[in-house]
Amino acid sequence: MGSDIDLKALHGWGKSTKATETAYQENQNIAGNMESYSLSNRYLGCYSSDFSSGLLRNTPLFDVILTDPPYGIREASLKVNKDIKNSQFSLSEQFLELLNFAATHLVIGGRLAYWLPIIRDLYQGEVSLPQHPVFKLIHNCEQVFSRKSSRRLVVMLKTRERNEGENSFVVGDSSSHGQYRHLYFAKN
Repeated sequence: MGSDIDLKALHGWGKSTKATETAYQENQNIAGNMESYSLSNRYLGCYSSDFSSGLLRNTPLFDVILTDPPYGIREASLKVNKDIKNSQFSLSEQFLELLNFAATHLVIGGRLAYWLPIIRDLYQGEVSLPQHPVFKLIHNCEQVFSRKSSRRLVVMLKTRERNEGENSFVVGDSSSHGQYRHLYFAKN
């Protein structure tokens, strides 16, 4: 099962993002990707939403949540608000909500894996990462983009159920990712 705020991305409609193609090919969509990996029998479908919209019941449903959220470089990060309109979504808020969503919707022993963009000079180690009481960090690997920025592959293991009132947080300074878009475009 998958979701994206952009229906075009889910169904492969419109202009291709590949430089050599003007439009998506017939199988350039989520269903086509699942078919190419012989996983069609595991494909439940997809829907247009962001993970904070509350379309799913609040119960553990997934073994794994794997995501590469938008960083706001090519386009701003968006969130569907209660009026079914898109609104700006700060990067820090996006990752904190991701951890809250995963804390509710992953089974115990389930894994959350996501890419977190950072400004390298501001990164202070694991205290810069979003955290939640139900998760144990098991991997934190860097992929360098430039001297200035990189992204970290963060993998967390859910160790217990979420208690009422427990929410995600950042212990250290979140500016390494919280102000990523602003600092990415800032002159050195």
